[in-house]
Amino acid sequence: MLRFSLFAFTVAACAANENEVFENNCAACHGTDGRARTPQGRKLKARDLKESLLTDDELLRRIREGSRNPKGNWLMPAFAETLTEAEIQSAARTAKSFRPRPPAP
Repeated sequence: MLRFSLFAFTVAACAANENEVFENNCAACHGTDGRARTPQGRKLKARDLKESLLTDDELLRRIREGSRNPKGNWLMPAFAETLTEAEIQSAARTAKSFRPRPPAP
């Protein structure tokens, strides 16, 4: 029973840490629910992550390199210099978790 309790605690702690990267770096624009309905998200026209069709590679590239509008102004900052690769992967997993689950066969 003690092993299970420690395992459950470890899983819960990992999930909290997983979301922490997103909350600290992405939620100001994308919101904690991924819908981008925050004041900053509306101002920058952030995308609703529930509707994202980006591939895994595209999502990772966007997190690393950021994105700009056609005039060259930043829409989303680049995180390659401020986050570790593990943190970038974590943010991507959280962003993908907002997508609807495909229907069961």
